[in-house]
Amino acid sequence: MAPTHVRSAHARPSGGVISIRTGALAGIVGPAVFWCVLLLLGRAQPAYSVARSEISLLALGPYGWVQTASFIGFGLLILAFQAGLLRAVAPGSTWRPINILAISPGLALVALAVFPTDRTGGIWTIHGEIHLGVVGAMAILLPASCLAAAQEMAPNSAWRGYARFSTLIGLATCVCAAALLLAWIGWWPASHPWLGLFERVAFALPSLWMEVVAIRLLRLS
Repeated sequence: MAPTHVRSAHARPSGGVISIRTGALAGIVGPAVFWCVLLLLGRAQPAYSVARSEISLLALGPYGWVQTASFIGFGLLILAFQAGLLRAVAPGSTWRPINILAISPGLALVALAVFPTDRTGGIWTIHGEIHLGVVGAMAILLPASCLAAAQEMAPNSAWRGYARFSTLIGLATCVCAAALLLAWIGWWPASHPWLGLFERVAFALPSLWMEVVAIRLLRLS
């Protein structure tokens, strides 16, 4: 019979009411639905350019409520995914600052919905300024969340390969996010026509990471 302390270490997983399977399904469904909404709403607005226009502008169109709901839904699914991931990677552990960092993009997406953009005619409101600040924060939080997950995975022998993958995605997202910020604040004017493309790549890499890790979680569940 296994020693009691060894068995209890595996019998007290963290994550509260979020199971590994729930987190896995959230990680698989979230990015897929989010990107489908982006594609459909972009095609529904003839003046919208995927390469030039930011994602948040879709919330201003005739079907803007769909994009707003997508922000909230994806944000909540990220929270569920990260809770399930922690439960699988570090069973028995408690939430720490690094885990809060991992879920921060989910909270930021909800904030984007609560404080929508209003960049029309160069006039900004308070909620538009808050929206800008959240977008800038997300450029840092997206790669940081992947790197934070890598730190949690590294001590677990079953997840070390995914820790290296998470680090690679985090570093690649850092590069894309830096290009996005340089274009966004006007320090790299030549890249500004590609602002929408940079933003999508900066979102796409963590979304790909989430899908890959979620599939692994689903197999474990």
